[in-house]
Amino acid sequence: MSLEFNKLFDQVQKMGDMFSHIDFDVSDKLALAIQRFEAADDLDAIRDKIAVVRGPEVSGYRGAAPMDDPGSEPINAIYPAPALPPSATLIAADGSQIYPNEQAPVHYYLLNMAAFIYYHGYDHTPIPATYPELAYHKALVHDASKQLVSSRTIDARRTVAEMRLLADQAWALHREGAPQPIVTVFDNHLLFWANADVTNAGQILKDYLTALGQLRDANAILCGYIDSPSRSRTVLRLLYLSSLKDEAEIIAKQKLLEVGGDLEGLRDSHLFNAVLAPGERSAIMVPNSPRNFDYRQKNPSFEIAFFYLKVFNGYKTAMARVDIPMWVARDKAAVDALHALLLDQCQMQGRTPYPYALTRADELAVVSSKDKQKLEELIRLELQKQNIQSPELPPKAASKRAARSDKRPYQLKPEGR
Repeated sequence: MSLEFNKLFDQVQKMGDMFSHIDFDVSDKLALAIQRFEAADDLDAIRDKIAVVRGPEVSGYRGAAPMDDPGSEPINAIYPAPALPPSATLIAADGSQIYPNEQAPVHYYLLNMAAFIYYHGYDHTPIPATYPELAYHKALVHDASKQLVSSRTIDARRTVAEMRLLADQAWALHREGAPQPIVTVFDNHLLFWANADVTNAGQILKDYLTALGQLRDANAILCGYIDSPSRSRTVLRLLYLSSLKDEAEIIAKQKLLEVGGDLEGLRDSHLFNAVLAPGERSAIMVPNSPRNFDYRQKNPSFEIAFFYLKVFNGYKTAMARVDIPMWVARDKAAVDALHALLLDQCQMQGRTPYPYALTRADELAVVSSKDKQKLEELIRLELQKQNIQSPELPPKAASKRAARSDKRPYQLKPEGR
């Protein structure tokens, strides 16, 4: 039975009415945020307040902070599009997965990794490649309690596999003398963390940081591209912090710092969509968080910074957040090259301002439902070759498969038969 849309019309209209009031509230707060942004040119005063929220009397500040010297930028600085480098090598990586299924004949999961190498300013055909990995050994598919590893564990392993792929590709191209700079593009935030519920979380994080180190040693420009930073409000929290007079007021209002105070409900994307022109980027800042502090403690070059970028093509604009490690953030030439190349990539495909290389990597990595069915059939055939009887699905699962498949295992009989 299909969804009864006639029962939803009134509810959708009420939702629209609610959004119209929210937009009105946001517009008032946006004017205040822009006013504070334009006035935020005193780095020393801002650093004094950052020192307070990093002290023992305040907790919960998860906003932005200026970079430490050298190379720090005023948080209200705006940078125009720089010139494109004459040549560059871009590597984009992405991945997809099939999660393990408790009811499957055998327990396994699949990671399908993809890389797309694009040569800018150099007569060389792009290079696509995929790397499917089937994990089926009990040590990989089960945890210490002999339960299937969680989907969060698979996601964490995929993240590490993507970063390793970028590192391996960058190192190989570095040694081959590929056109410089080598720019590696990761489709997510760079501040990765494996939580305690992830199997072997400590080793996973260690492997991720090892890949970062390999990218740094290959002299690669690494970025994490977030094309829909609609949830982020780190800069808005910083602007609220900048409005507080002194240490006493900061301590008294520390709970409000968590939600952005009088700018609550506004997002960074609202602010930068208003103050940035197409092609411009914001200042480079750092997220103030225990995780980022831990990255910095492990290696100062691993601390994660970010900037906002207004990408565009001939049809539309879009806000992106770009994460970069500190070894990139402190290299102005690297930041300019990344800025220009991302803008160039976002103008290559029709009406969508999104990096071309990332789009191609995603297309290579995706595992369709038909691919999954073919893989399951291959596994069933292999089990038959090994004289292993595949267990039948439980009645509920079999019923769902039949109801949702394109083919029905039943038909109506004509009358009289």
